[in-house]
Amino acid sequence: MVTGIQVRMARAGLRWNAKDLSDKSGVGLSTVNKIDRADGLPSVRIENLQAVRDALLNTGRVTFEGEHGVTVKPE
Repeated sequence: MVTGIQVRMARAGLRWNAKDLSDKSGVGLSTVNKIDRADGLPSVRIENLQAVRDALLNTGRVTFEGEHGVTVKPE
């Protein structure tokens, strides 16, 4: 799974705002904001966290490494 800080880092690398991630993942904006506020594992439904992770991975540019790392390839 991914942590809130990894999600924030991935969003920054993709230059997505929270609304972009909400739209692309199908997860509500308030839930994306809750994930963003967490440094560790966010307290949201696992299905929502998976949808957010999948939206980031589906770009083909993001990879998550362990509990702390994230890599975003340039366009």
